[in-house]
Amino acid sequence: MNIKKCDICKKKIEDSPIRAGADFYSDKDFCSKCGKPILDFLKKHKLIRKEK
Repeated sequence: MNIKKCDICKKKIEDSPIRAGADFYSDKDFCSKCGKPILDFLKKHKLIRKEK
């Protein structure tokens, strides 16, 4: 069983995580509270890509 934890606050992620990274090996998972500023920044600068 794989338990996801937020890389900032270390809380267990219950819903789907927000994943951000520059390449394949540097992906980080964030809870919705910690990932919201990151997500807003990526949307503002049009750097976001949906995962399939």
